[in-house]
Amino acid sequence: MLTPLRDSLVQQSRRYDHPTMRRLAPICAAVAVAAWLLLGAVGGASAGASLKRDSPPGGGYTVELPPSWRFANASYPSDHVTHLWFDPANALRRLLVVVSGCVCARPNGRPDPAAGVPANPLHVVPLSGTEDAFEVFTDDDPWVADGLSIDILSRGRPAGYASVEVWLPPGEHALATTILNSFRVTG
Repeated sequence: MLTPLRDSLVQQSRRYDHPTMRRLAPICAAVAVAAWLLLGAVGGASAGASLKRDSPPGGGYTVELPPSWRFANASYPSDHVTHLWFDPANALRRLLVVVSGCVCARPNGRPDPAAGVPANPLHVVPLSGTEDAFEVFTDDDPWVADGLSIDILSRGRPAGYASVEVWLPPGEHALATTILNSFRVTG
């Protein structure tokens, strides 16, 4: 089964108009999907088995993380909370979660999924009308972060956003994807 990010990437690969690219795109997409499924089945199964669902004190969201990771509340008085989950053996391996009550809207009044995307992202891929996937590089970590921006809706109306960024070594991209796919806003 494809995740929204994988499905979006497959659809993007089909957008080429050059005749050669149109012939190659479905083949490349099929190979990419097969590789994702194979790697997900191999790496994801072992990673999934070693992950546990966790949530911060007070709730607000749940996420599956390696059991050794620890929680730190980096919030300060404002319209948002900032949570850091990290590997005590290597603090560069981490998850940053920002949940905000800011209702950032586009001119047409619809929520803005990009509200939770950090400044200067390397890539942004819309997953739905309320979610964007992104990559971002920061000076304080040698790895590129994979991220997710989610508009929080209450009774169909904008109520804020969540921004989730996970930094892991490039060889652990499947684990980063598993962590991001497991993130759920609650309550």
